[in-house]
Amino acid sequence: MSNKEGSGGFRKRKHDNFPHNQRREGKDVNSSSPVMLAFKSFQQELDARHDKYERLVKLSRDITVESKRTIFLLHRITSAPDMEEILTESESKLDGVRQKILQVAQELSGEDMHQFHRAVTTGLQEYVEAVTFQHFIKTRSLISMDDINKQLVFTTEDTGKENKTAGETSSRSHLTPAEKGTSA
Repeated sequence: MSNKEGSGGFRKRKHDNFPHNQRREGKDVNSSSPVMLAFKSFQQELDARHDKYERLVKLSRDITVESKRTIFLLHRITSAPDMEEILTESESKLDGVRQKILQVAQELSGEDMHQFHRAVTTGLQEYVEAVTFQHFIKTRSLISMDDINKQLVFTTEDTGKENKTAGETSSRSHLTPAEKGTSA
């Protein structure tokens, strides 16, 4: 082993070579300089984007949990009389999931979808699985991607109902698994 690879003393960090009293303090920075103002605006923009990403992750987590609960509910079907009751309950659960997907659509309105793709993909995939399983139990056939997408096109009327509960406004929102890059 050579001296360079040995004890690590050769590659000391540069700031360790300066005495503590010679280090620059951050107090002499002019906070009203154009550079500082630009960085402040970048900071605010990044903070807003990270906050939105976290909200989308939480919504996606809720969508995933409710979709899984719907799938578990559908696994409980054992007889024909029992089937109608469970299918009705699963439909109401999926309506609740669609309301959460509407919130995701409103959150993504006017945004570059690709920046937030990873935040919502898992929830949408689980939703597609739940809807597909429910449709299979009802019809013994697979649901088409177009039929799934039709369930996820929200009109102004839908967003109006949601606005009363969420206090948000939106015109026409579209959110489909195909746009999200998910595959069923």
